Amino acid sequence: MSYVTYRGKNASLRLHSIRFVPAVPVLVENETVLKHLLEHPDFEVKTEKIIPLEDLSLPQLKDKAKKAGIEGFTDMKKPDLIVALKALESGGVPDADSDTP
Repeated sequence: MSYVTYRGKNASLRLHSIRFVPAVPVLVENETVLKHLLEHPDFEVKTEKIIPLEDLSLPQLKDKAKKAGIEGFTDMKKPDLIVALKALESGGVPDADSDTP
């Protein structure tokens, strides 16, 4: 996994169906897209950087949730998305009602 940061002057840019906002790292998993962005001078690609979920924007969290197959992600708020994604990463299933055993 690699994180790509747009260093250009535009307010935002859309390439390869990915929206880039200046100085905001975006997770890019497609190797072909990464190769193309490596050649572009306005992009910085970092493979070793891991960004905490709390630092991602709501659209970025929704993109991750969509790729992870989390149902109902479109109606979730940022804290709910973070809980669901962390549960998925830890191998669990997100539980909407944590009081049940």
